[in-house]
Amino acid sequence: MTRLPPRRRIVVHVGRPGASQRATEGEVWRWNLVDPPYRRLMNTAIGCVGLVGQSNSVVVAGESGILLCNFDLASDPTHLVHRPDHGSTTRPNDGRVDRYGNLVLGMYNQYHRAGATEGENNAGLYRLSSRTLEWEEILLDYRFRVSNCICFSGDGRTMYFGDTPTRRVYAFDYDRYGPLSNRRLIWTMPSYIPGAPDGAQVDDKGRLWIAVTGGGMVVQLDPDTGVVETIVHVNANPTSVTFGGRNLDELFVTTRAPNGGGLWRVKMPSGVRGLPEPEFN
Repeated sequence: MTRLPPRRRIVVHVGRPGASQRATEGEVWRWNLVDPPYRRLMNTAIGCVGLVGQSNSVVVAGESGILLCNFDLASDPTHLVHRPDHGSTTRPNDGRVDRYGNLVLGMYNQYHRAGATEGENNAGLYRLSSRTLEWEEILLDYRFRVSNCICFSGDGRTMYFGDTPTRRVYAFDYDRYGPLSNRRLIWTMPSYIPGAPDGAQVDDKGRLWIAVTGGGMVVQLDPDTGVVETIVHVNANPTSVTFGGRNLDELFVTTRAPNGGGLWRVKMPSGVRGLPEPEFN
């Protein structure tokens, strides 16, 4: 059984704006599952966060750049590096630290529904080396609108990805030194399920857990067969998921407006556990 040490028994997540919040506030929340949660405002729209090494810090992918936020300090976040596609109509969206300690980040076409770049596939997928802090536009030989479902198999050799408006999720062979390859479609959302795939995570048996935003649910998917094996209903709009708790047997689900940006905590059935979250180092 995997048990996390006390310093890893925390949940860090991005707060999604509710009706009274501005997207530019960029909330990052940290919760040790015992005391009241702690919030930091980044003053920039945020796509995702990742844990950092042995410190009490997180790497924050924001519209203004990639930041390092230390929750032990009251000082402003440190600017690490510019964001990809700087100056374009995209911003960071979904991302995760891969099993080798690098940040994989997908972008978001801010006007994909209406505006200057409506319907355009202009967003890219990038990898930030934790060693050199240099960007690599690796991963795909095509562009898309809204990156989501970025997560990795336990051995780090498979990456999952979805372009949300297409309602499709793909698996790729993942090479820490090169581009993605061997794309295969693992799930097309059936028409009877509303919404679209958002954030995702993998459990210790290789099953994929996908937040269905606009559908009020999280689905557990067998990536080999495309069969949905479990549905967790959430009375909210889910945006992403991860596993936590002492034994990694709880699912934490972030949500967005119109019913706020709350965090849901769901005890998993016996035998369902997650994997420790990789760290950017």
